[in-house]
Amino acid sequence: MHTDTKRMVLVSILCGLGYMMYSVDRMTVSSAIGLIASDFGLEKGQSGILLSSFFYGFIGFLFISGIIADKLSGKPVLILGLVMFSLATMLTGIAGSMTSLIFYRVMTGIGEGVFWPAASLEVANVTNEKQRTTVMSLYWMGYPIGGFFGTWLGAMLGPLYGWRVVFYVAGGLGLLVALAYALLVKSEPKKVVTVAHKEKVPLKLLFKNRAVMLIAFYYFLLLSGWWIVLLWAPTFLMNMKQLSIGVAGTIASLLGLTGALGGFLLGRYCDKGDFARKRRVLIGVTLLSSLLMAAMVMQLPVFVVIVLVLFLGLLGYPITPLVLSFTAELVPEQLRGSAIGLVMNIGMTAGGISPVLAGYFADKYSMSTVWFVAACVMLVSSVLLLGVRKSVQSAEKRTLSGLASPISTSKQ
Repeated sequence: MHTDTKRMVLVSILCGLGYMMYSVDRMTVSSAIGLIASDFGLEKGQSGILLSSFFYGFIGFLFISGIIADKLSGKPVLILGLVMFSLATMLTGIAGSMTSLIFYRVMTGIGEGVFWPAASLEVANVTNEKQRTTVMSLYWMGYPIGGFFGTWLGAMLGPLYGWRVVFYVAGGLGLLVALAYALLVKSEPKKVVTVAHKEKVPLKLLFKNRAVMLIAFYYFLLLSGWWIVLLWAPTFLMNMKQLSIGVAGTIASLLGLTGALGGFLLGRYCDKGDFARKRRVLIGVTLLSSLLMAAMVMQLPVFVVIVLVLFLGLLGYPITPLVLSFTAELVPEQLRGSAIGLVMNIGMTAGGISPVLAGYFADKYSMSTVWFVAACVMLVSSVLLLGVRKSVQSAEKRTLSGLASPISTSKQ
């Protein structure tokens, strides 16, 4: 196997494992929120604050991490973030009050915010455009697999052994992945660069890139609805179908299983086409995901709901790797980490808002009403993608006088 291929495989697998632990932490909280709320006497509104609390640390560091990773390299930033959120995850298990719970969740979010752009940059840098969406989807499979594992841990093991134990296990596994990355992934040797490549690309160009900003705001609206699916799905199923926490959590965990398959299939399909195909796929899966989510509000048998959940995961979960691949293609290489961090930062801001609002309005109205409104918001988000054109970024890149590696425009 070629050295570059070996590096691509190793980086993708280890970044995927790190992403899996990142997801295990998030979804464990989602499925165990009932047990945590019982221990601390929380209402739905307070539970929503707890579910969202890690976002307040998370969104503060995504863009910053991307900039630092561009300046240094992805490896040290990635390891730092992985160690930080793994330790904070373990500390969540010792929390003795609502205040300490929120503090540890915010610290977890900071670590995750440092980790994600750096890991995504590492994967983007070991791939080219004809393989990036597929490899990015394979790396990203760690998230839905972790979502399945974390949801299952919280729903099934939490009631037996207590919710605290799950956080100890998740944090310990994350530290092992950080150690493996530090030991196995060698720092990339410095390359001989041309004079043009030595010049700096101004960060301000990122904010003038219309395509990048549209992707960022699309991602914000999309996640305003999608985070309600990820964080409130077990509660929604319990309320709508009168299911136990174990059954509701298990059904919700199916999102991750089909999501992993969908990511790979859609990634392969996108890489066999041009930029326009990627855009059409992203618009299509956004529309279908919103319709599937809206359909779940109807009075349907449990087996039909399970089928809807399977298809919602198949189509909805892969949106993030598509967005990551999309973003990496819209900017010069020197701004790749910063662009990924910016898009993730704006998009993930929704995670600090929508779960809290969902909890508040669920108390005032109903969870089914909140669920339907979230589906409508996702539907509207697809409109922004109509304005994303690769020709916009290509024109901008030409003004840089060859600073970035050219992207083929023959298939636009």
